[in-house]
Amino acid sequence: MKKYCLLFIFVCFSCGWNGWAQESAPSVKNVIWVIADGMGPEIMGFFMEGVRYGDLDGFPDKVSHMETMIQKGTQGLYFNKTYDTIVTDSAASATQMATGQYSRPDYIGVNFEGQKVKTLMELAQEKGKSIGVVSDAYVTDATPAGFTAHANSRRLKEQIARQQIELGVDVISGGGLKYFNRDLQKQAKEKGYTLATTRQELLKVKKGKLLGLFSDTGMPMAIEMYRYPNTPSLAEQTRKAIELLEQNKEGFVLMVEAGKVDWAAHANDPGSLLAEMKTLDETLGYVLAYADKHPDTLVYLNADHDTGLGTFVYQYLDRQKVAQKTKQGEVLYNGNTAYHSFKIYKQLEKQKRSLYYLEQELYAQPSSMLTRDYLERRFGEALGEEVDFSTFTDLSNVRGVLKQLNAQRGISWATGNHSAAPLIGVAYGPQAELFSGVYHNTDIFPRMKQALGWSEKE
Repeated sequence: MKKYCLLFIFVCFSCGWNGWAQESAPSVKNVIWVIADGMGPEIMGFFMEGVRYGDLDGFPDKVSHMETMIQKGTQGLYFNKTYDTIVTDSAASATQMATGQYSRPDYIGVNFEGQKVKTLMELAQEKGKSIGVVSDAYVTDATPAGFTAHANSRRLKEQIARQQIELGVDVISGGGLKYFNRDLQKQAKEKGYTLATTRQELLKVKKGKLLGLFSDTGMPMAIEMYRYPNTPSLAEQTRKAIELLEQNKEGFVLMVEAGKVDWAAHANDPGSLLAEMKTLDETLGYVLAYADKHPDTLVYLNADHDTGLGTFVYQYLDRQKVAQKTKQGEVLYNGNTAYHSFKIYKQLEKQKRSLYYLEQELYAQPSSMLTRDYLERRFGEALGEEVDFSTFTDLSNVRGVLKQLNAQRGISWATGNHSAAPLIGVAYGPQAELFSGVYHNTDIFPRMKQALGWSEKE
């Protein structure tokens, strides 16, 4: 008996414990890749800190699903430069993540030389797996397109839609109905797709391919979803996608995009941003619960890029603002320094409308309409509380009013555009350790292949 034990130990040391452990690690059958468009580290912190300390509704334990995933999973930090630019757009970023090759802004599924390259979805399909893309923006937008199509410009929406149907993506769910004309819808039905355009129609689909198109272009902002009861949430779309995809015994690869995190950040709208992050977290709750019940499922959460670089900052106030803050009962330090209170999160939860939509409406008004009384009424309706613009300047500049409103709440945005901030990737489930360390977004593709047990040459 001792001979066999010694032989076993000798073999383990000869092969290397790490190699033996790697070979015995659980294999990945299913991948659920969640991409929050525009979600830089500061946005993740803004949300998770609000859950912990801001008394947000829906979190009795004061722990978000995102925080749970980070605590139990594996984290890495990665960069997303394109072939020749420091900052990226969603098209190049999605392409680089989906193919492992460097690309350029505006490109979809092609490398920096304009050559068509195989995506993770196409490779998974060749392996016999079912594939799907879900978005709460629209399915022909840059992120879903980067995984399912090939084009020299993200603006070629109709071409992208046609390619998605031709590829036979098993689940296509989100907005973008206008890009699927009647002929393409007919082709889709001939290929076995069920077309769903409402929440009720989505819930009725039990098998086969799904073409879910719930708005002409992008789906409504999360903060305004209460106005659209027939439109499914991101979590509902994701649940249905998994229900259909998991019917394949070979497994599936699903990409889920929380697309409007980016939209809210572009608008420098913290109330909308909070609502979008809540939507993302609800979806993560379902996905993580599914992974817990299916230990062969890997969940990966990341972003394509950061948008806005927004965060809370302290402020030095003038006499008028000091008097106003003191009258409101706010605590100031050194007589004139506002460090701000977590009460701001409850204010943000009251918001009822996207400030981006409001901004567009106000820009359509003649400048003579933009009086203080009018703006206070319109913003008050959107924010769900009374506002005071008595200290604001140049009320005819709507973007300037938004900036002053953010400053009043202690929130500073560096930009309304994308930034080159490094991003955080979180892996949960088997082979999660592959996604630790510092890497580039082109490194995600080969790590996904390794997790799925595919060779490097494939």
